[in-house]
Amino acid sequence: MAVDAFLSKRVPTVTEYIRRAQISWWFMFLGLLGLSSIASLLMIRNTPSWSMIAWIIYFAGIVAIFYNPRYGVYMILGFALMGDQVMLFIYPFSKNFSSPESMMFLSRAVNFSPLESYIIFTFGAWMGRMIMERRFRFYMGTLFWPALIFAFFITVGMGYGILRGGAFKIALMEVRPMYYIPLMLILTSNLIETRLQVNRLMWIMALAIAYKGIAGVIYVATVLQWDIGSVEQIGEHAMSIHFNAFFIFAIIAWFYHDSVLKRLIFPVLTPFLFYSFLANHRRAGFLTLGLGIAIILTMLYRENRKLFFTLAPTGLVIFLVYLAAFWNNTGSIGIIARAVRSVVGQPTARDAASNVYRDLENVNTMFNINRSPIFGIGFGNKFIIVAPMPDISFFTFWEYITHNSIMWIWMEAGVGAFFSLLLMTGMTMIVGGRAVWNMPYGPLRGVALTATLYIFMHFTYGYADMSWEGISLTFVGTMMGLINSLEVIAARPLPIQVKRWPWVPDADATAEKRWPWLPDHGVLPPYCQPNVAPMPVPAYRVAQAARAAERAAHNM
Repeated sequence: MAVDAFLSKRVPTVTEYIRRAQISWWFMFLGLLGLSSIASLLMIRNTPSWSMIAWIIYFAGIVAIFYNPRYGVYMILGFALMGDQVMLFIYPFSKNFSSPESMMFLSRAVNFSPLESYIIFTFGAWMGRMIMERRFRFYMGTLFWPALIFAFFITVGMGYGILRGGAFKIALMEVRPMYYIPLMLILTSNLIETRLQVNRLMWIMALAIAYKGIAGVIYVATVLQWDIGSVEQIGEHAMSIHFNAFFIFAIIAWFYHDSVLKRLIFPVLTPFLFYSFLANHRRAGFLTLGLGIAIILTMLYRENRKLFFTLAPTGLVIFLVYLAAFWNNTGSIGIIARAVRSVVGQPTARDAASNVYRDLENVNTMFNINRSPIFGIGFGNKFIIVAPMPDISFFTFWEYITHNSIMWIWMEAGVGAFFSLLLMTGMTMIVGGRAVWNMPYGPLRGVALTATLYIFMHFTYGYADMSWEGISLTFVGTMMGLINSLEVIAARPLPIQVKRWPWVPDADATAEKRWPWLPDHGVLPPYCQPNVAPMPVPAYRVAQAARAAERAAHNM
């Protein structure tokens, strides 16, 4: 929805445009000069440090945001996905300025993070630019109200919890990341406007996750000495589904014939990410990745059945051979087989203990829900433990947060928050599925499928493991924003192609053959409408129609 508001409309002259550009240039120049001078003086006084470099990058990012608010969306997603609270514990972007371990630590009193400050600066720059240009545009889309309703019930749950005597700081810690979803949805829906910008955002997403995967390999090599079995995990629980997003995007880049650069770089990066993925030991991560690949294969069955019948049986045979060979393996290479064993009811001793803990935790969750189903216990309050659980007091918030992140919302904020969560995720899947089919065949459809599958994998993963943390919900809000606006982006006409190099193919040229070893001619199969059974007509409707026909015949 576009809104041109109360200000009178006036077309600026060329002279005014030139004057505005000169003023903007001087502000940028003076800002960078001042930033460089301050950084130089501090380095001379205190010697260079990683903290100083982080602050320089932080202030340079603020300058970039005010130069173009869209850069804020890029940096928020990229810097967030590069971090991890466990493995990269000094990485500052998603940590508060009050966190002593952060390389950007300021004071115990500064209880907000660089991520949140970038969100505020991006909103401020975006609104300021609209005011200066006297052009107000705010796109809501289908997902705006579901996300806002969810945020409203979360706010109610926080207020109720504090009124019941809950700890304010803990309640704020639980709730803050959830507000990232509507905020990033609004920013992404309004600031990412073209196909080129979508492509840049997806590149940033992929490279940021790849950086974290490579950091995971370095962590295993230097800290664990390649012994990934010595720890329960190397990063946060939700890091595994970030890797899932990269794997899905890498597969889709080949299936939808994305750019050659993606198809060359992603396979090179995949082994590093997959090793870190294995080292994080998240069974739910393996299962959600399998579900995502299964959905991609169903898309492949519709769009290229020759390739489907080439890959699917071969992949299934290889997977079954792997399961047979490593079914009882307790090493790193058998971790996927152990995840399948847990699902079919034959878990290892470690997995069985984890399952028992989750079962006891679910008993306590349901007891608290049944005790207060309407309003929940409120954020900031400990849940009542009726089934004693094993001691995991090394996790500070074990009495506040449960592994089942979906039912945890109901337990904390009540039935309104739970059903608003179902509404938001359900509408996202509906809009995402519609966007996948409405996108033109090619990279844009791949983006729609990647974003939709990430939302699906995230909330499926959340049913079994913790996923309500800032990095993941920043990612969720951005992907929801893409889903919300992709159909509008696809409907915009393409700009006139300007060829920088003579060998760049024409935009309207016929696509090259995707799979050279298959005997096809690059022609897509015709779209066939699915066979949908007609809706059954109730008997009383049939009787009404018969009586109406009788009366009409009698009147004639």
